[in-house]
Amino acid sequence: MSGDYPVSEQLRTTLRGFPQETVQACAEFQATGNWAAFDRAVLDLIYHHLSPKPPRPLNTYPGSTALVADLGLDSIAMVELVFVFEDLFKAKLPQEELLKVVTIDDLRNLLRKHLPTVQTA
Repeated sequence: MSGDYPVSEQLRTTLRGFPQETVQACAEFQATGNWAAFDRAVLDLIYHHLSPKPPRPLNTYPGSTALVADLGLDSIAMVELVFVFEDLFKAKLPQEELLKVVTIDDLRNLLRKHLPTVQTA
C-alpha cells in the first residue's frame, strides 16, 4: 500500500467490521483509480465473505479459481458481496451477467465492466 488515503463516512459505514487494509484498498482505488488497489479490495471483500476461510491468502490463487466450487462461497454470501460491491464502487451489476460469474476473474471483470469512470493511476 502506498499510504493512507482519506476514508469517507460512506466508505467507513459500508466497510464497518472489515480489516483496515480492506478499507484503505477501497479508499486508494476511489482516490486514485489504481487498479492494483481495486484488485486488492476485490480479493479482500471476497475473503471477508468466505466461511470457512481458505488455507492461504486469495492473492495466491489463480483468477480461474471458482468462487463456489473451490472457495465455498454460498449464494447468500454472494448476494451480500454484490450489495457491498455495488455500494462501494457505484456499479450496477445486471442479474443476467451475475448468473454467469463462476471465477474470481469473472467477478473482477464484471465489476470493471460496470464501474463508473474512474481516474486512471
